[in-house]
Amino acid sequence: MAGHSAEIVDIDAFALQNAFEVNYNPDPDQTIALLNIGASLTNINITKGGMPLFIRDVSVGGSQYTDILQKELQLSYEEAEDLKFGKQVGMYDADMVAPLLDSITDMLTMEVQKTFDFFKETYPDETISAVYLAGGTASAAGLVEKIQTAFGYTTEIIDPFKAVTVGSKVGTGIQEVGPAVTVALGLALRGFDA
Repeated sequence: MAGHSAEIVDIDAFALQNAFEVNYNPDPDQTIALLNIGASLTNINITKGGMPLFIRDVSVGGSQYTDILQKELQLSYEEAEDLKFGKQVGMYDADMVAPLLDSITDMLTMEVQKTFDFFKETYPDETISAVYLAGGTASAAGLVEKIQTAFGYTTEIIDPFKAVTVGSKVGTGIQEVGPAVTVALGLALRGFDA
């Protein structure tokens, strides 16, 4: 209806894996968990040697962090977003709202734990060695530390431009929103020969 023909159709979990592999060139013997924390969903892709072993989407995302801050503290959307990412908003700072944010992180962690448990039952000989976060909420205050503490795996935010050169026409601000554009980068790299 739009007058265009699709050449590639992909899913978020595969695009995330593509962006990760291009930038990190992981050891083929390492089992890695990739979490893309989007606005309403979190995509989980457990991968090894370029093959997705287990994929699951869970209904917890960044908008739930924002919503709870808006409702509980009577904040605007913009104020809640700033607070979610650790900025001071009026009399509120990250430490003051940590219990609210933790309630959502606990839901996310519970769903990720269910995924990891099912993965271990399905692949008893595999051990996850690291967790990488992407998506707009990956940079939320304290999230990396909470995920690492909950599971004991080395956890970090994906840098989608670690091995990808950003052209001058793109602009410098793209680095700041890197985790949020990881899936888009993975889609853009599809079919690209490095």
